[in-house]
Amino acid sequence: MVVTRSPVQLMRLALEVASSGSPNDLPIAALIADSDGSVIGSSKNCVVANGQVTAHAELVTLESVGLAWLKNKGEHMTIVVTLEPCPMCAWAIRSAGIGRLVFGAHNPQYGAAGSVYDLMRDSRHGRGVEVIGGVLEKECQLLLGDAFSHIRNNGPR
Repeated sequence: MVVTRSPVQLMRLALEVASSGSPNDLPIAALIADSDGSVIGSSKNCVVANGQVTAHAELVTLESVGLAWLKNKGEHMTIVVTLEPCPMCAWAIRSAGIGRLVFGAHNPQYGAAGSVYDLMRDSRHGRGVEVIGGVLEKECQLLLGDAFSHIRNNGPR
């Protein structure tokens, strides 16, 4: 029996990941689900924890799944991210062949899935990625807002 999960159900799982782990990084999480909704990889943003500017949740999650599997089955996979991907992450998602992106909060500064840029659907670069934005947006914004408020009042987390 195939059990599928809705974008809302997947985002709830991503919010759980974002709320866990190191308090030093922004609470941004990504997960990848296969065609039946099974989560096959997930990560929280770990830029500070790893001391690595490219340790965004999306990139770490893509690496955990592996290029060979992504290239063979990526178009049937969904990546779920609590914050709209930046250009670096959007391009990695496209390059990996992921078929669908679900994101929570819009990213008015760096969003590359429609807010500032639209790298996900730009037809000049081959097949686009289906985008579903604003899923549980208020919950995602609240989690990020709390983190930024803490940083403003107390310095880095």
